[in-house]
Amino acid sequence: MRDKVIVMLTKAIIAAVAACGAAVWLAAPAPAQQGPPQCDLALSFICNMLPMAPDLDHNVDLTEQLPPADPNAPLPETLPPLDPCSAGCI
Repeated sequence: MRDKVIVMLTKAIIAAVAACGAAVWLAAPAPAQQGPPQCDLALSFICNMLPMAPDLDHNVDLTEQLPPADPNAPLPETLPPLDPCSAGCI
């Protein structure tokens, strides 16, 4: 009786390991980039290809001191959420 239980447990363990291995092997990779833009503008796919500020490319001096922040500016937590379509290039 004990031999049958050991054989059944061994088969169950082998089946579980095989199922986990198959699940890992067949798993789809996660996408590395975001999907298409959220706005359905006519030429919004071009926005991903256009440089936003080509004149500033490799021309940023990080050794300069930044101007002080505006003390009257509202806290970022109190601002309303941004419209994702407002950042389009068209």
